[in-house]
Amino acid sequence: MARFLCPLRAVAPATAADWPASGAAETPGEDARCRVFLARDDAARLRAAFAAFGPPVVVACADWVCERVTGQTTEFARILTLADVEKALALTPTQRYAGLVAIDALANAMINLGR
Repeated sequence: MARFLCPLRAVAPATAADWPASGAAETPGEDARCRVFLARDDAARLRAAFAAFGPPVVVACADWVCERVTGQTTEFARILTLADVEKALALTPTQRYAGLVAIDALANAMINLGR
């Protein structure tokens, strides 16, 4: 719940243009959307942030994913899995979609970062 009430990696839509890459994912059945924003610093380490809409678990998953990849390499971000999110946040089977939305948004942002 703390990740939902005070997410550390959330960005306002107005600042989205400041990020060189982003990727989105959604799950219409749960009315959940997530966009992950990525940038690399001079040492090729990632910075990540997100914007999300949906239940609190979506915000929590997006915040965790962004926290986990910040300061890491792109190689590390590519191997982050849904199972990592599920384990870290103790997601129930009915909350699994939220982790998937965050991981898919990250994967799409990684594709766009490579361009």
